[in-house]
Amino acid sequence: MDAPAVRRILISRLRFIGDVVLTTPVIKALKRHYGEAELYYLAEEGPAAVLARNPYLEEVIALPDELMPGRSVLTRCRKQLHFLRDLRKRRFDLVIDLFGNPRSALLTLATGARYRVGYDVRGRGAVYNVKIRRSASLRVVDAYLDAVRTIGVPADDDRTEVHFSAEDAAWAESWLAERGVDGDRRIAALNPGASWPAKTWSAERFAELARRMIEALNLRVLLVAEPGRREAMAGLADMAGHACPVVETGSLTRLAALIRRCDLFVSNDCGPMHIAAAVGTPTIGLFGPSRPRIWFPYAKAEGHIALDADADDCCGRDFCVRPVPCIESISPHRVLETVETVLRGTSSRPVE
Repeated sequence: MDAPAVRRILISRLRFIGDVVLTTPVIKALKRHYGEAELYYLAEEGPAAVLARNPYLEEVIALPDELMPGRSVLTRCRKQLHFLRDLRKRRFDLVIDLFGNPRSALLTLATGARYRVGYDVRGRGAVYNVKIRRSASLRVVDAYLDAVRTIGVPADDDRTEVHFSAEDAAWAESWLAERGVDGDRRIAALNPGASWPAKTWSAERFAELARRMIEALNLRVLLVAEPGRREAMAGLADMAGHACPVVETGSLTRLAALIRRCDLFVSNDCGPMHIAAAVGTPTIGLFGPSRPRIWFPYAKAEGHIALDADADDCCGRDFCVRPVPCIESISPHRVLETVETVLRGTSSRPVE
């Protein structure tokens, strides 16, 4: 179809930080084509925060916490009706649902938008009057870009972006200075967390990697902790036998600014891994049940490398059914060799 004439556009991907980061090429493609249109984005409160500084968006609409499971049915019904009415009052012309679960389909329908774009899956295709035509690509970023291609908007740039403010950058500089992390040594950050237990490389392996990066490569190593996980990361530093400052912040844009100051990021497959690649920091992703060909659309030439488990018969479950999870087949030695390869191919990047 030819790209429709629209003035107000809503993009929706409700869940997961990494997925929201992977939709940023969609935001950029729409803004390039519809320069005068207003773009809005709908997501749950946690993932929405990663878009807080995105310059192409008029507003990031966070799904209220009261609509989450765990609240009373009465509270949720009342808040849901209020929220749905508010969406409709915004008079969107075009809504692109990149999630496609029952709740996002309901929210899309409630907008009353003339053009409702979504995937024709699980009986929810009736909600969308424009069905996304999928390409043969397995990459999730292409599944998202197929949405804008379907409506006739050019989408050739698949690079992700996460933006942060000057205040975020100043916070990162202050954080590093307070801990004596200066420019005399290259900085590597390790992220041992993940949303699925089966995606998590063990703390012992991260500790060994940290120790060898410090002793063999003379790197300054930072540890990234989810809010409330500082003590666990401190324990990992103890296992490594070296002081490794722990980054714990509830702000995703501050985290992005700090990661941008690093020369390397090593992470399980999770949100911070995608943030790191999006801000341009060379990133090594560790993969167990998930697959790099689907979830790691980043260029090796830019220092981004995925390492996956040596297991062709991985169960793909959140919790591994094997005594030793597939991801543990990735050895610290293999990761260290990859770190050396990446650092040889990249120079210290100037602070922006």
